[in-house]
Amino acid sequence: MKKKKHNYLFIVTLILFGIYSAIYFSYKGGYYEVKNHDKMLLTEEAMKRFEDDVNNGKNICINDYIQNDYTDYSNKITNAGIKIGSFAESFVIDGIGTFFEVLGKLFTG
Repeated sequence: MKKKKHNYLFIVTLILFGIYSAIYFSYKGGYYEVKNHDKMLLTEEAMKRFEDDVNNGKNICINDYIQNDYTDYSNKITNAGIKIGSFAESFVIDGIGTFFEVLGKLFTG
C-alpha cells in the first residue's frame, strides 16, 4: 500500500483563500455597512432621548446616553505576547541603531 503524500502548501493556501473569500463576500454583501447603520440608529435614538430629557428638565448623566461596546480580551497569553513583542522591538531597534553607529564610524573614521 502506498502512503498518500499531503501537499501542505496547497492546504494552507486553500484555507487562506477561504478566509479571504469569506471576508470579501461579507464586505461586498454590506455586513459592515449594516453594523455601522445600526450604531448610527442607536446614536440617533440616544440623541432624541437626551433632547427629550433636557426639554422635560430631568437630571442628565452622560452614561445614560453612551453605549460602551468595549470588550477586554486580554489574558495571560496576550499579555505575554505583548511583553515578548516589546522586548523584540527594543532588541531590533537597539541592534539597528548600534549597526548604523558602527557603520557610521567605519565611514567617518
